[in-house]
Amino acid sequence: MSTHAGERLRSVLEWDSIVTEIAARCASDPGKKAAAELVPLPPDLIRKRLRSISEIRALFERGGSFDFRGLRDIEDPANRAAKGAVLGLPELFTLRSFIMASQRVQAFLKQRAAELPSLAEERERLDPLKREGEVLIPAITDSGELNDGRFPKLRRIRSDIYETRGEIEKRMNAMVHSAALEKALQEKVFTTRNDRYVLLVKSTMRSRVRGAGLDVSASGATLFIEPEEIQPLNNRLIGLNFDLQIETSRIMRELSGEVGNGAVGLVENLSILAGLDLLAGAARFSTSIRASEPELCDEPVMRLYGARHPLLYLMHGDAVVSNDLALGESYNCLIISGANTGGKTVLLKTAGLCALMLRHGLHIPAGPDSRMGIFDPIMADIGDDQSIERSLSSFSGQIVILKEMMESARASALILIDEIVVGTNPRQGASLAQAVVETLAGTGAKIIVTTHYNELKELASRDERFQNASVSFDPETLAPAYRLMTGIPGVSYALEIARIYGIPENILGRAKALLDEREISVEALIEKTQKHEQEIAGERGRLAEERAAAAREKERYIELQRKQAELLENITRGEGTRFLDEIKEHRRSIAAKIHELQKADLRMAGGLQRDIGEIQKTVEAEIADSALKRFSRDYAPLDPSAAKPGDRVFIVSLEKEAVVESIDIDGASAELRLGNSIRARFKFRDILARPDGGAPAPSPKKGAAKTGKKETPAALKPVPLTVQTSYNTIDLRGLRVDEALDRMERDLDRMVRSGIHSAVIIHGHGTGALKEAVRAQLARSSYVSDFRSGEYGEGGDGVSIALLRE
Repeated sequence: MSTHAGERLRSVLEWDSIVTEIAARCASDPGKKAAAELVPLPPDLIRKRLRSISEIRALFERGGSFDFRGLRDIEDPANRAAKGAVLGLPELFTLRSFIMASQRVQAFLKQRAAELPSLAEERERLDPLKREGEVLIPAITDSGELNDGRFPKLRRIRSDIYETRGEIEKRMNAMVHSAALEKALQEKVFTTRNDRYVLLVKSTMRSRVRGAGLDVSASGATLFIEPEEIQPLNNRLIGLNFDLQIETSRIMRELSGEVGNGAVGLVENLSILAGLDLLAGAARFSTSIRASEPELCDEPVMRLYGARHPLLYLMHGDAVVSNDLALGESYNCLIISGANTGGKTVLLKTAGLCALMLRHGLHIPAGPDSRMGIFDPIMADIGDDQSIERSLSSFSGQIVILKEMMESARASALILIDEIVVGTNPRQGASLAQAVVETLAGTGAKIIVTTHYNELKELASRDERFQNASVSFDPETLAPAYRLMTGIPGVSYALEIARIYGIPENILGRAKALLDEREISVEALIEKTQKHEQEIAGERGRLAEERAAAAREKERYIELQRKQAELLENITRGEGTRFLDEIKEHRRSIAAKIHELQKADLRMAGGLQRDIGEIQKTVEAEIADSALKRFSRDYAPLDPSAAKPGDRVFIVSLEKEAVVESIDIDGASAELRLGNSIRARFKFRDILARPDGGAPAPSPKKGAAKTGKKETPAALKPVPLTVQTSYNTIDLRGLRVDEALDRMERDLDRMVRSGIHSAVIIHGHGTGALKEAVRAQLARSSYVSDFRSGEYGEGGDGVSIALLRE
């Protein structure tokens, strides 16, 4: 693609505005510069940058943040120092601030390593600048001055200067307030000339003050006299200041040498820190436009869910209509038709920006379930390419662009054409447009074209490479809805829109009479189809609202169930405490009876044994009653007459389910089988029946959402409808299976400890290997009580929803 074509693409897609928005969200000038220098990346770096932006965005949502204070462009002073130049104090202070910023960011990356795994390379590459920091940081104060506490000779010279200046000012102050000089002084102040302290003496009183004249005022009325007794002190002060300059120069040379020695590490750190600031700015931009990390495909295809134009979203927020857009899977060319002002051009730009942002490793303004491959080249003809300088009309300008597109088209290309072949004879234009799109489609390129030509709309009916789409338009209100409807061509509504803008009715009537009858019938058929489609879309919307309401009701019901279970548990726990107290009392009673039995004769022994037997029966009855209450939510008292071999029952004393082998009515007991081989006999009072009559638990219905675990009825809970947030979402896309499973277990542990009830695990579709591994791990994870695949609105089968243990 030529340089001119690349510039045109950036211009028509307003790429510079995207870059400006990202740069505005960077914290430093080097970060803004990195944003301005964004370039397309190879696939491996695209994946890495996408993951990094996702991790940083999640970090920001949890309240974390980078601190880039002190990050400045230090490349020039560092390189000059490397060549032996002596840097000024402001430059050294800037380098000191940069070193502190570098060390601060490196420490932050180490502290948040588990949250930012994709930045491990940057963390390791950052030079700690230990030697440079040990020298520069203590050498300069936070106010940008040399720290004399670090340099003894500097401290001594400064101390001498301070004392000498104090002595001079003390003597000068005494002179200006002395009675002997009161009439000779022009003003009762002193000042300096050529760094020497002087008095302001009236020219007519020169003889009254002994000393050297250093200057005279412009009027000649005032002489600046250095008093004779101050001259030695002035000489000393000038000498000390000279010593100060020499020592300062020596220190600056020493510090500059350290900078020069570390110049390579400093410049490398500048590049890394600028890149991190760029990622932080891109993460903030992603949040601002509600962008997402798409699944990166190996093939040049796109399936966007809820795509929005990012700049429009920044201006209008959620009022911007989002659209689903697919290309490259079942068809390669999407032909969008419909009314002017309906949003066709915005859709083209949205698709182009998504492709271009992905090429640069940025999140795209679409839903998290979106999938997209890398398109190269991306070519666009949007707007008028008329050029007086190049002697091109609108038509010839577009022909030049189409020629360039056909020369560069290939299977990986994305081609966007707005209003293909206009500004010429309509019949010839339609024929030429059809020939061009057929030629482009023959290369395997992915194409989106907007048009009003019926000839192009008819292509989809006879060539599977093409698909129609339209932007919805309400013919009654004549207002665009900006909604893309795939599979249905659009109606232009040219006469209706002309009526809105005041074209007289007689002219509109004449225009309608001139229309071809076939064209009128086709337009009417399309309009009718669109109306039906809009009605279906409305019904879908209402169904979605009802489903959401049902989901909310389901959540409310589950919450009520939870509260009921909690209340019952509290009641049971209270009864259990009372029961334990009663057991203690019975034990004390039995112990007393046994003690009496040991002392009693034979006549009394019989009575005591009967008492003990009564106590035992009371305890057993209370145990049975307590068990019945404890498990009454899930089981019912056993009816021996209804029980039969093969029924599943519950053994209270073991708290296990078993299968009935035989019933002994007379003996008030039943033989039960636990597992495959263990058989034992239990009393009826120790057995509870299942409320379903003992039948095995029903298996999940075919087509229902997949679940991975089975639990006893007492523990079984439905996996609730779950909305993705930064706190409950684990995004594993782009990771290897072992990395993904390790990451998932760590995040599940964190969620369980944080009291989160359900988790969303995003694994995507891909080859299916990651999805299978994730679900196998969920089935045996100690953190998960149940899980299922995502439903519509949650991410579909590309995510798994896990119910976490409490």
